[in-house]
Formats: sequence, C-alpha cells, structure tokens
Amino acid sequence: MVLTTATLATVAIPATSLAQDATTINQGLTGDVTTTQTLNVVTENYGLTQVEGQAVGNSAQGGNDTVNATVTTTQNASANVTAEDHVFGHNVGGDETLSLGTPVYVTTQSIANYNSHVAQDANADVTLHQTSTGAKVTATTDIQAPNNAIYDSGEGDAVTEVNHTAYQVSNGRLNAAAWQSSTTESNANTSATVHYSPSDNLYTASATNNYYGAYSDDRGSQDHDIHQDQSAQTLARAEVYGGNMWNVAAQGTSVANNIDIENAGGYLGVTANQHQVGSVYSQAYVQADEYGTADVSAVGIGNQLNAGNNDVTVQLDATQIADGGVDVTSIFEGNTGYDSYISAEAYGNQALAYACAECKADFNATSNQVNNGDVNATTNITTSGSNRSVVSSAKAIGNSATYYVSGGR
Repeated sequence: MVLTTATLATVAIPATSLAQDATTINQGLTGDVTTTQTLNVVTENYGLTQVEGQAVGNSAQGGNDTVNATVTTTQNASANVTAEDHVFGHNVGGDETLSLGTPVYVTTQSIANYNSHVAQDANADVTLHQTSTGAKVTATTDIQAPNNAIYDSGEGDAVTEVNHTAYQVSNGRLNAAAWQSSTTESNANTSATVHYSPSDNLYTASATNNYYGAYSDDRGSQDHDIHQDQSAQTLARAEVYGGNMWNVAAQGTSVANNIDIENAGGYLGVTANQHQVGSVYSQAYVQADEYGTADVSAVGIGNQLNAGNNDVTVQLDATQIADGGVDVTSIFEGNTGYDSYISAEAYGNQALAYACAECKADFNATSNQVNNGDVNATTNITTSGSNRSVVSSAKAIGNSATYYVSGGR
C-alpha cells in the first residue's frame, strides 16, 4: 500500500504486493500561516501548565509498505509562517512564590515546507524540490513570570525550519534526489523570566534554514544526491532572566544548511552540495540573581554534514561553500551562586563521515570546503557576588572535516 497525505492534497493509491506505484504532489503557499496562543495565569496554578504550538506552510507525508514506489514532491512557499506562544503570570498578591505551573512546558514550532516518507520492505525512488521565498519563518516562546515560581521543571523551546525533509527505509533501498532553496529568514526566539525555581530549567532556541535527514535500520541501503542553497539570515536566541534559580540552562543553535544521514546496514552513498550565503547568528543569555548551576551554550554553523554507516560501504562526495559568516555569543550575568558553564562554538563548514571498522569498511570520501565569511565565537561572563566556579570555552573554526572508521555491528 502507498499512502500519501498532504496539506493541499490527499492521495490514496491501492497497490498489489511488489508492484510499482507512482505519486506526484505539488503544493503552493501564497497566504500567511499564523498560530498564536496566550495564557494568562492569574495568581497561581499548582498543576501542569503546557502549551504546544505549530505552524506549517506545506506538509506532505507518505510511505510505501511491501510495494515499490516512485514519489515526486514539489513544494513552494512564498508567504510568512509564524507560531507564537505566550504564558504570562499575574501575581496580584505580595507572595512571590505562587506557582505558575508544576511543571511548565512550552514548545513552539514553525516550518515553511515539510516533507517525509517511510519505505518498509520495499524500494523508494524519491525526487524533491523545496523552495521558500517568503520573508520569514518565525517561532516565539515567551514565558513571563517575574513574580511567580516554577516548582518542578521549567522548559521552553522554539524551533524554526524553512525547508524540512526526512526519509526512513527498512529492508529496502532508498534512491533520493533533492533540491532545497531558501531566501527566507529563519528566526527562533525563546525568552523566560522566572522569579523562583527550586528545580531544573531549560530554555532552548533552534533555527535551521534547510534540513535534510535520512535513516535506515540494519537492512536498508541509501543513495542521495542533495543540493542546498540558502541566502537569508538564520537566527536563534535563548534568554533567561531569573531571580533564584537552582539549575538553569539556555541553549541557542543556528544552522543554515544541515544534512544528517545515518545508516545501520547496507550501502550508503551521498553526493552533497551546500551553499550558505545568508548570515548565521546564535545567542544564549542567562541573568540570575541567585543560582546553583548556570549553563549557557550557543552553536552556529554555516554548512553541516553528517554521513555515517555502521556497515561496510560509504561513498561520499561533498562540497561546502560558506559565504555568509557565522556569529555566536554566550553571555552569563550572575550575582551570588555556585557553578557556571559558558560555551560558544562557531563553524563555517563542518563535515563528519564514518563507516564500520569491524566490517572491513569500504570507505571513500571526497570533501571540498571553502569558507569566505567571518567566523566568530564570543563568551562574556560577569559575576558580582560570591561563586564557586566559572568555566568558559570559545571555539571558532572556518572548515572542519572529520572522517574515520569506527564502531561495529
């Protein structure tokens, strides 16, 4: 059976076992897509406070089981895609330890073009064209409780992806050709203000322009031809303002072009061309009057490639060109506390490939990396009171390539 669902079209195609089926999907988005949620918590809430928001421009999801399939997908987005989640604590009394939620979870996601396909006990030949020309894809997670407490686990997350594609194959073969192009800004923003929290707090922001991922288990084989072009800003910012925070973390991650392919058995072949033109910014910020542990980390990458096989064969031919520059900043400002850990990592191009050493690997890799933009990593720490330890690291690398044989099965 082949089943494909899409935002603008739904196709169900009956098939006999081991037959060859063909599916074509064309999607176009010209009107803005927006979702907004606002929660006003007046005085106190001692139960769960949870908000989940998602905005997607075009979405196509499909699969084939015990029947071979040929799938062609074209997605064009020329409008804005926005998701916003806001949680406000309104403490009208004088007690600043009234609960905003126990726990508090807020997750916001925004995607212009989404595509996925799963092949089970069969082969799939897939061709993909994703194009985004809208102004922005934006996700905002906003938690404001300057006079409230989170007693058990505070988590906030904002995720943006302009073009997203994910494939999976089991006991079959995946042959894929993909073209992803974006002139759209990808902006993810998470902000939290909490007066008191005797628990773990994690606030993250992740922004990606083009993402391409594929996975197979121990009976799958994959062959990919991937082209990614990006020419607009990619920005992630996670910020926390705390009164008394026992354990608090802020993490920002920005990647212009990302390819992540993992294979647990069979052949893996990847031809990849990535070009980053738009700037990449990643920022993480924590301010705490009192703290137990503060962890502030930010990562920014122009072009990222991961291709790994826990079997014999890897054939890789990759070209990465980074022109847009990468800026990464982590900032911590604390008064009285214990331990703080601050890190910033920036890469123009980053590539990783591996195969199984115990399988007598057949490993052939060609990597061409060119970085023409500035790559900056900055950490900034200010402590005004007593503390136990401060650990800081900053890393800026124009081109990074790691290739090795490792692991087993």
